[in-house]
This record gives sequence, structure tokens and C-alpha cells, in this order.
Amino acid sequence: MSVDPHIDLESHDPEDGEERSEDPRIREAEELEAKMRRALATKEDPLSDDESTSERLRRIEKQSGAAES
Repeated sequence: MSVDPHIDLESHDPEDGEERSEDPRIREAEELEAKMRRALATKEDPLSDDESTSERLRRIEKQSGAAES
């Protein structure tokens, strides 16, 4: 099996269960990454008809905002 020599084995894996960083800049990037991953369409969670990723992101934010209120 071949291995890609450009793979960064130390890179962040969002599913590795690590705690969030203490650095606010890194934490902000981690939260943005998590938000964008939730907005991306997957086989298990496809986009609705005529819905773009940005529209889905806005809908998710509205739903989470309503849930927090």
C-alpha cells in the first residue's frame, strides 16, 4: 500500500475527541471548522431541494439560536 508523503500525520482530526484549545484564536478556528462540517452535505444528511451550503449554514444557525433561547 502506498502512502502519500504529503500527509501531515500531526494534523487536526475533528473526530479525535480532543479537548478544544486554550488559545482563543485556535478555538475560534476549531468552532468554525465544526460549524462548516455540520453545514456540508453528506450521504446521510443531503442538502434539501434547491438549498445551498450557505443557506443550510444560516438555517442551522437559526435553529441553534432558537434552541438556545
